[in-house]
Amino acid sequence: MALLILSSLVISIFTFFIYIILARRERFKLREKIGLSGPEPHWFLGNLKQTAERKEKLGYDDANRWFNELHEQYGETFGIYYGSQMNIVISNEKDIKEVFIKNFSNFSDRSVPSIYEANQLTASLLMNSYSSGWKHTRSAIAPIFSTGKMKAMQETINSKVDLFLDILREKASSGQKWDIYDDFQGLTLDVIGKCAFAIDSNCQRDRNDVFYVNAKKYISNIDIRHSKIIAASVLLPELSTFWKALYKYTPLADAEIPLVEGLSNVYERRRGGEGSDSVDLLKLLLNREDDKSKPMTKQEVIENCFAFLLAGYETTSTAMTYCSYLLSKYPNVQQKLYEEIMEAKENGGLTYDSIHNMKYLDCVYKETLRFYPPVIHFIRRLCREDITIRGQFYPKGAIVVCLPHTVHRNPENWDSPEEFHPERFENWEEKSSSLKWIPFGVGPRYCVGMRFAEMEFKTTIVKLLDTFELKQFEGEADLIPDCNGVIMRPNDPVRLHLKPRN
Repeated sequence: MALLILSSLVISIFTFFIYIILARRERFKLREKIGLSGPEPHWFLGNLKQTAERKEKLGYDDANRWFNELHEQYGETFGIYYGSQMNIVISNEKDIKEVFIKNFSNFSDRSVPSIYEANQLTASLLMNSYSSGWKHTRSAIAPIFSTGKMKAMQETINSKVDLFLDILREKASSGQKWDIYDDFQGLTLDVIGKCAFAIDSNCQRDRNDVFYVNAKKYISNIDIRHSKIIAASVLLPELSTFWKALYKYTPLADAEIPLVEGLSNVYERRRGGEGSDSVDLLKLLLNREDDKSKPMTKQEVIENCFAFLLAGYETTSTAMTYCSYLLSKYPNVQQKLYEEIMEAKENGGLTYDSIHNMKYLDCVYKETLRFYPPVIHFIRRLCREDITIRGQFYPKGAIVVCLPHTVHRNPENWDSPEEFHPERFENWEEKSSSLKWIPFGVGPRYCVGMRFAEMEFKTTIVKLLDTFELKQFEGEADLIPDCNGVIMRPNDPVRLHLKPRN
């Protein structure tokens, strides 16, 4: 009897894998059937094989450069396979507009590996689908980022940036070299803790702070290279139920559990009246929870706070690190921006309004995000039904992808795209409808916290330049981006010479 059961099990497993192999052969033919080309896929790994090989050769993931090379080789639209999942990669502005805006109803949902459906983000704007209430969640959260509420949070940001500058003064006076990226991460997490949950953490000085440790751990483990279970779920989506059951054993879950439990505790304290006079994301969401016309559940509130914590922590710190590096590399840009800061300071001080009226600062901000967009693999949508757009057939179940870095470095979109040149944005308001600059996404699912990120970025950079002149150490290597999952972050420590201003 036992032998019969064992034989049946072996036959079932063998049959299953034969099915997988045959099914993949058919899926790998789909790209050619719809008239697209692309790199040759491995029979099992798809094009993840090339990604792994390039990573092993270089020591970092250069997807930003590789996708530009693929567009040059295969054209503005091509197909690439992650495991057996076909992704249609587009870069033409008209295609981007048609897919992500005009036909949003057919491309409304983000695509995420099924194992992530076991996490505590499914009710958040990052992951929820149109059918599961994305529109309701968006309408509840969008008003939170109005100009009035942003102004109310300005003083909080100022106080956190002042602490950040104190720490930099201490480090600069020691004469040591250090990674300023780490300090930017501590700052952004501290800002989010206060502006999202009214929590005064000590993460800028204490790298053992629970929020800091687990937020950093969570972001680093989004990369499938850091988890065999998550990698396997991408390669074998046929076993999605099995992978979901194993999610709790992943490093992601290890980092997620204390973060969500911490947010749940904060939620209960705030429900009890703590921090009633604070202006922060959690309070505003709690108000929506009490709105009888469009109520939000406790799960929705906590998961969207968790999403804001993750989305606003790494992306903004990465962008500010890139900006600081670029300003140190281009002293003429830094000097021009410093002069604008001094003019604003003399004409009323560095306020919310004066900072947001700085035209050259806005150019530097936009050019930094064009040159080094922090988010690289997140503008991706699931095709819900077969559709033909501008002569290209998009089959149901395919993923449509648009990479900001590729769009931002396309010579057809920008003159001299490999040069850092903020002046290119001096007349950008005339082209505000353009989809050639997309660091925050495209269409109705663009980043809802864009204005908050902009305020934090500009406030920090202005106060940083008001305090220090940024220089590069002699012999320091050029910055190299590493595409760690969703985030394109510096591969090596970013060490700058901070010279205190008189």
